[in-house]
Amino acid sequence: MRPPILALALLTLTACGYDSARPHGIDETVTAAISAEDETVIVLTVDDPLPVKSARLIDPSGAVTEAFAIDRDRQSYSGGGNVRPNVGVGVVGGSSGGVSTGIGIGFPLFSSDGGGAVRRMTQSRVQLRIPDIAAYRLGWQHYAIAVDLDDGVNRRSFQMVPPAPE
Repeated sequence: MRPPILALALLTLTACGYDSARPHGIDETVTAAISAEDETVIVLTVDDPLPVKSARLIDPSGAVTEAFAIDRDRQSYSGGGNVRPNVGVGVVGGSSGGVSTGIGIGFPLFSSDGGGAVRRMTQSRVQLRIPDIAAYRLGWQHYAIAVDLDDGVNRRSFQMVPPAPE
């Protein structure tokens, strides 16, 4: 009776270690910081499948300052089919039967990424000028950064609080 339990435990562990839905090491992120070279410049970095089309700094009165520079670096990642084997280790124990251990190797039969689908990630680096640094220092929490992402087919927008002055 223990061998089927051990096999089930190994299959479960092996299945948990396999994730082909997303390439490893790729996360959508947004960071904003005051430039080390110029305290009147906010540097925004957006890692997302969609490139940044435009960005704006909006002050508390609603005045808008458009980004003066947007640099984009597009990278492609291949799923490669993810046909790598996975190793699982199982431990089964009970009060009357002692403890059993085992090692299993799992090979994915089907890949959910289309067998090597290409994924694209764009790193957009945006520079926004702070028009009045004294006003920004006093009320930076009331400013907003508005960002539009667009690849010509898909669009998305978001707003965020800018970084605190240094």
